Amino acid sequence: MQAPPEIQAFARKQTSNHSSVSGKLAALVRSFFAPPEEGGLGIVYDNAYTRTPIEAWRDRKANCLSLTALYVLACKSIGLEARYAESLRISRWRRVGATIRYERHIVAVVPAGLGQELVADFLPEVRRGMQLVEKLDEPRVLALFYSNRAVELLAESQPDKALEEAGRSIQIDPGSGVGWNVLGVIQRNKGLVAEAEQSFLNALKANSKDGAPCGNLEDLLRSQGRDEEAQVYRERGLEIRKRDPFFNAFLAEEALNENQWSEAEKRIKQAIKLLPEEPDFYLVQARVALAQGHRKEAIKALEKARKWAMPDLQPRYDAKLALLKGDKTS
Repeated sequence: MQAPPEIQAFARKQTSNHSSVSGKLAALVRSFFAPPEEGGLGIVYDNAYTRTPIEAWRDRKANCLSLTALYVLACKSIGLEARYAESLRISRWRRVGATIRYERHIVAVVPAGLGQELVADFLPEVRRGMQLVEKLDEPRVLALFYSNRAVELLAESQPDKALEEAGRSIQIDPGSGVGWNVLGVIQRNKGLVAEAEQSFLNALKANSKDGAPCGNLEDLLRSQGRDEEAQVYRERGLEIRKRDPFFNAFLAEEALNENQWSEAEKRIKQAIKLLPEEPDFYLVQARVALAQGHRKEAIKALEKARKWAMPDLQPRYDAKLALLKGDKTS
């Protein structure tokens, strides 16, 4: 988490024309994505690999954790207080091969005076509404960095290196449920079944509201024929996850891909009930409706997606609506 040597000069240049904290922060965020010919870094969002701030500066690529780390260092280099935080309303479930990943979202929080705090969010798709965040100390962020790297190395079929990185994460932050869960996944991959079970139990001790280790424990126990124990963690995991709108949306997409229309419809309705201002959920709802030949319902869902989308993303939905309304055969 060291700062690139050039970051202070860059941050000063980008913010020198602004006196207010909010002005400086806005200019700094713009400069990350502005093209080099306009004096910016031209950074491209890339979630395939978690980079250090120096690597992000060098490659001009970064995911939310790497971007946030670079931003925090830039703020500190010009005397602005900046802290890490986790966004509690933004997460993502996605399937990568045979693995289901739960991806959290890291942001930066900067005091702007009079009790106001500004949130810098580096997701490609900015969401409307107030952020609900939980501040993180720097050791936890560093531990999350190593956990990310461990998952990436496991996906690259490098389990020994993955185990090393997961171990570093736990050494830095032994109270991280995320770290213990990732360690357990890698231990199981390497055939260390007893160690994996203990790591998943440690993950639940660290965070009893995390459904991921419940699912991993259920799967591990069933593989050993311990079905009664597995069922306990299945029910516990379902109870936790039913309140997660993003998990319900993930299940809706999984059901959609398997042509299970009623299940997909039920799951996406639950996601929308839990978080009605998320445009991506209405996009899934439109896909479910179209799959069943319900064009009018799909149009209504897309109109709601457009309503809650940020202004610069609304043309995306305008194009889809124009195409759908002009398609009389759908």
